[in-house]
Amino acid sequence: MPYLDHHAATPLSAAAAAAMADARGAAWANPSSVHGPGRRSRALLENARQRVAEALGASSADIVFTSGGTEACDLAIGGGPRPTRVITWALAHPAVHGPVDQWAALGVPVERLAGTAPLPADLEGALVVVPWVDHETGAILDRPLAEAARAAGARVVVDANQALGRLPIDVDALGVDALAIASHKVGGPAGAGALWLRRDGALEPRLSGGGQERGRRGGSPGVLPLVGFGAACAALPDRLEAMAQVGAWRDRLQAAAVALGGVVNGAEGPRVASCLNVSFRGWRAEHLVPALDLEGLAVSAGAACSSGTTEPSPGVASLYPEEPWRAQSAVRLSLGPEGLDGMAIDEAIAILERVVPRARP
Repeated sequence: MPYLDHHAATPLSAAAAAAMADARGAAWANPSSVHGPGRRSRALLENARQRVAEALGASSADIVFTSGGTEACDLAIGGGPRPTRVITWALAHPAVHGPVDQWAALGVPVERLAGTAPLPADLEGALVVVPWVDHETGAILDRPLAEAARAAGARVVVDANQALGRLPIDVDALGVDALAIASHKVGGPAGAGALWLRRDGALEPRLSGGGQERGRRGGSPGVLPLVGFGAACAALPDRLEAMAQVGAWRDRLQAAAVALGGVVNGAEGPRVASCLNVSFRGWRAEHLVPALDLEGLAVSAGAACSSGTTEPSPGVASLYPEEPWRAQSAVRLSLGPEGLDGMAIDEAIAILERVVPRARP
């Protein structure tokens, strides 16, 4: 069964699986305990933190471990000082919109920009949340957006969950205040994530309790999944190198989809190699996704956390407000180096060729 939903979750990589198997005998202990088992668990945790930091060009002291990308976004957005206003983009992930909505409920003005609209003026004291890579279309927002926002006096948070492993990341070069990432987007296990926080950045914990993570996130960490996350981050150079092949597979899928009458969404500018978002007139996404699944092809209609809804894709709707059918029928085919090869792409194309023509005229 071709699995083309890598932007929702990637298959567990061999590197992560091996590291977790090796650590299983020690990772069960509480890493805050001072006895021998606790110290061995702590060593595993800190080794994982160093590997994650190296993947970002950062210091391990600036990495806050979380339960995943959603918590990392929530901590970065909701844990900072009260902003004068919040700016983000309509195509942002629900993990961004949730804590942004909480600021709105507290009376903070919120503006959600359409498509790849430019930044507004007067950003002193504002919070700007940049979804670096659109989780639905793979479109890359211009990097200078974040730089310009911080230069204008804003606090800048970057949701890099879909950028990790698809684009090189260097937090010093980005010049932002916080950056959120997740393990399961790069061949690591679910249940692990991280927030990079600028050394002088103010942050109030969203989960209170113990003094874990230097007082920035309470709760005992899941050492075993974090070990897998660290191993996946250590393997990122290979993943980045594989993006050329992934992009070639994506282009084959795109050519086949266009030949079937599909219209590609979000391809007007740069995209990551791993994503194809396409609309087929005559279909609704909530019908096409299960129809493809019945034939053996796993795709999605957008964020996995929003699956089961019948609402059109909000990100695609923001890009093409004059063509609502595109959002209603948009499906996402996302790829990665694990579990795919040329034969799987051939099979995926054959399934599309069987199913798509069944659309009502």
